Amino acid sequence: MIVCSCNVLNDQDVRSAVEAERTRSISQIYGCLGCSAKCGRCARTIRRIMDEALGNERHSIAAGTQSSQS
Repeated sequence: MIVCSCNVLNDQDVRSAVEAERTRSISQIYGCLGCSAKCGRCARTIRRIMDEALGNERHSIAAGTQSSQS
């Protein structure tokens, strides 16, 4: 799915940047992908994708920690 039509970024581009760089801000996502924000309409969607990716990572780490303690 295209997330940013100004820079032609899709959701997988954003997820890959989050996974590769552990980015915490939208500007870091753009920097990692070699572009910059233009109109800003994509900011909420990029933030949601980042939160999902980082949330899934936290849940995986927590589950791994719990299972190793058993």
